[in-house]
Amino acid sequence: MLFLAYSVLFLALFYLHFSLAHRAWITIRGKRSSELDMSYVRLEDYFGQSFRRKLKYWLATLPAASNSTANLRVFHHGQERIFVAPSVQYPSGRVEKEILVTEGTFSCGNNCDFRREVMVHGDCSIGAGTTLQALAADGALNLGEAVTIRRWVDAVGKLTIGADTVISSRATSRTAIELLPRAYAQSLFAPEIATEGRNDDSPELSTNSGPVLQIPHRPGDPEKAQHGFDPQKLFSMGGGTYTYEGDLDITTPLHLRAPLVVRGHFSCAKESLLEGDLKAHRNITIGPTSVVKGNLVCDGDMLLKPDVYFQSILQAGGTMRLSFGVRGLREKRPVAAHATGVLTLESNIVINGKVSSALRVIAISTPLAWLRPHSTRS
Repeated sequence: MLFLAYSVLFLALFYLHFSLAHRAWITIRGKRSSELDMSYVRLEDYFGQSFRRKLKYWLATLPAASNSTANLRVFHHGQERIFVAPSVQYPSGRVEKEILVTEGTFSCGNNCDFRREVMVHGDCSIGAGTTLQALAADGALNLGEAVTIRRWVDAVGKLTIGADTVISSRATSRTAIELLPRAYAQSLFAPEIATEGRNDDSPELSTNSGPVLQIPHRPGDPEKAQHGFDPQKLFSMGGGTYTYEGDLDITTPLHLRAPLVVRGHFSCAKESLLEGDLKAHRNITIGPTSVVKGNLVCDGDMLLKPDVYFQSILQAGGTMRLSFGVRGLREKRPVAAHATGVLTLESNIVINGKVSSALRVIAISTPLAWLRPHSTRS
């Protein structure tokens, strides 16, 4: 009897620890939460789309203030005011503290300060040194030099990000993004992202007929180490995937025909072809004019040398650098490149998809001495 009473007391004390959680669960059971918008992780231009929807709803439901005129309508949303005007041109040095909506084009001079969001239904041009909270444009958007965006920027037309411009969050466009030197953002997404000096001339085709190393190696290939590859360190993991014990530095063109895990760092010579996925425990370096069809993942830094062509996903646990002439193109689906550290884009880069970093994506000018040092692709 005493044991039964002790058990009941123990269970009662145990339940008290979870009683509040149980009561909350009973309250929300069967209900659908409206607080979590899954579009946040599905849409790259979520911020711009969400702001457009909210603004459209506010303007459709709120009455215009009594001090509205034909050229300036004013709406009150709580403590905020929304100014709606036709095409607007602000002089240099202007400070605006209200949400601004223009039904036509918008432009401003240098060193302005917009402390709330701006919505432009036409083309938009921002003067050098201007600071904005966030900006959405339904036309083309040109950000001048040294502009600062505290949050996000979104455009339907082409988005040009001027030199030394800083975007603290996402930059998105449904047409194209041009990123000029020393400008940076945390992520960029568009059907086409390009840096300065774009040149669509393809590298010259190689006439090199030198040796090509294949992994996995074929029957009859030498079983001794050659060109930086030791067959004795290659093991099958099953399912067509292989692992290589130690560093793998290939000094001749490589043809990777299957998924490979390298327990060290990896590098390959110019004119290589990587058809399988590649995972390295340290750094990855891809030689010039190589073609990458599989995904690349590394725990360290990643470097794609000049004129590399990739059609996949790039993921670096450290920094990433895409050199002059790199192209990221794939039919029907966008490509993506992400780095935990800084992601650096040199000149003449074109990527169809997304580039992002936990720190920043920055564009730099490529020194003339580095322009197409290897201008062949097999």
